Amino acid sequence: MFPLELAHQAKGTPVETLHKVVGAVGLVITVQGSGDLGQIVGDLVEVAPRLAEDHEVRADGLIISRVGSYRVFWGALKWPGGSLAILAPLSAYEEQDVSEWTRHFMNEVLNPIQTLSQRGYSVGGGGSGRVTERDFCRAFQQAHT
Repeated sequence: MFPLELAHQAKGTPVETLHKVVGAVGLVITVQGSGDLGQIVGDLVEVAPRLAEDHEVRADGLIISRVGSYRVFWGALKWPGGSLAILAPLSAYEEQDVSEWTRHFMNEVLNPIQTLSQRGYSVGGGGSGRVTERDFCRAFQQAHT
């Protein structure tokens, strides 16, 4: 696991918000590809269509998807070599037992997104301020909106 570090120029941007999410939650999915922002978002929604069913695009461009009994906070960013995304599952309400929605999240979001590796994406994970892919850390240092 590698620490996800925030570049100074990213302070006050959606990049910083996603950095805080990785630091605050115990599980995130990371996706990195060579295509543009529209392509990675399109591919994520194609393989995990529930992300688009009931969602809110925030003013900063990040997204909250309400998927059944849980939510996914996510966003995609540009970097000079392509694009990357971070997705974090969250309980639908405080005090909710994670076991109520973990299996659904795995079937509806996690497992489908892992299939993107067959399309040339690097798919990893992380949480608590760290990610599994060193290359993702490098790309994140150069990420912007």
